[in-house]
Amino acid sequence: MRTALRFGFLYLLALLLLFALGHRNQAEQARLERLEARIQALKAEEARLLRARWSVTPHRVLDWAEAHGLVPMSQGRWGR
Repeated sequence: MRTALRFGFLYLLALLLLFALGHRNQAEQARLERLEARIQALKAEEARLLRARWSVTPHRVLDWAEAHGLVPMSQGRWGR
């Protein structure tokens, strides 16, 4: 009888350990999925900001050039 109780206790302990490890793995998997979603959102935001930067950059260069007396070639003024 004592041996059966001992093995029963060890069996319950093994089940508890297995449950704890499974729960930990599920929690870590959920955390990993949230982090991957966050990474994808940040990459999309980075791409959007880069597109916005490149769409604004030519206008800033044109404004700087006009402020320094340079004339765009599209206006057809090739000389002074």
